[in-house]
Amino acid sequence: MADLSLDFCGVPFKNPVVIASLETTNSPDLMKQAFDYGASGAIIKTLTDIDDMAVLTMNSKYAIMNDRGDIIKGKVPRDFKFYSRSGYSSTYYKDWIPYLKEVGAYARERDAHLIGSAGAKDVDGWKDICRTIEDCDLPMVELNFGCPHPALMPGVHGGSMIGQDPEVAFNVTQAVCEAVDIPVVIKLTPDQSKPVEIAKAVKEAGAAAVTATNRYTGFAVDIDTAQPRLGGTAGIGGTWTKPLSLRYVHNIYKQVGIPIAGSNGVFDHRDIVEFIMTGADIVEVGSVLMIKGMKWLPNIIR
Repeated sequence: MADLSLDFCGVPFKNPVVIASLETTNSPDLMKQAFDYGASGAIIKTLTDIDDMAVLTMNSKYAIMNDRGDIIKGKVPRDFKFYSRSGYSSTYYKDWIPYLKEVGAYARERDAHLIGSAGAKDVDGWKDICRTIEDCDLPMVELNFGCPHPALMPGVHGGSMIGQDPEVAFNVTQAVCEAVDIPVVIKLTPDQSKPVEIAKAVKEAGAAAVTATNRYTGFAVDIDTAQPRLGGTAGIGGTWTKPLSLRYVHNIYKQVGIPIAGSNGVFDHRDIVEFIMTGADIVEVGSVLMIKGMKWLPNIIR
């Protein structure tokens, strides 16, 4: 195999493939599987102090749709829509401490990295969660400014709601960067009109890199029942989003000059190459692994 190693934010990676923060990284065993199959990193399901976002994950709903919007049962085509309603980690962040240490050590033994992810209800929460991640010897943390679901929940201010406001994004980023010494990566939302402005704001605040991007907020209807799928608005991603994701990567690469983790739209190794050619340094993989399992990773890392 060719040498795929690289440096991202001062951290060495053996290849550019990193497991995105999602349900599969809510499980220590599945994260270990990812490292066994060759992933260079895995980002923990977002750790939080927002109870409603944990409850949302406990009641997650999913639908895989084809290009007509029909629910797929059986073989999933290359172009699919992954429609779901979920939240952050279902386990309180302090209770993750022993698992962060265990899985982090497991990753290091395989020349890989467990990466933190945080989403909090206020600035103090952001700082405390990120300090907890740093204290567990994780090499970097991703701030979830992209999750589409907090906006759907009354009284919750987080995720994409932060990622749509340059001033709030700057303030949270700056507070975390001042609180920890590890690199801070900002996961951006595509649900905005000025991604370059947000990327510039978080770079100025001290962010080491950005992730472009999280999933979109979508709405799907079952025409046979005249009812919304999954009961209403939900997050939507999948391979169909790749050209849109590449546009975000391209614009940020050209106009901001900050390291980029590409995300949203990967199916196999060809998509990884496209993201890197467009300007990404590493690439996060998510939805396809929810469908095909970690055993699909060799089709991506090659």
